[in-house]
Amino acid sequence: VGHPFTDQLADATVDRAAMRRYLIQDHRFIDAFVVLLASAVARMRCLEDRVPGCQFLALITGKENTYFERSFTALGVSAADRASVPDE
Repeated sequence: VGHPFTDQLADATVDRAAMRRYLIQDHRFIDAFVVLLASAVARMRCLEDRVPGCQFLALITGKENTYFERSFTALGVSAADRASVPDE
């Protein structure tokens, strides 16, 4: 991939403001994806069909969520900051 953000991410040279925006947008994606997957799980026909989706939900909402919270704290991103950044 030849994109400046991914190159900077690989080199650990991403500007703090760019990282803040990226994390806010990525966190919003995870939130929407969790809603989508939970909705799909709720509509599956039986427990056997639901288990894989539930296991994946547990995976992405566990340490993945604490990563965002810890990163927001480290970068000084408040709840107000997260709400004020427009979707991209």
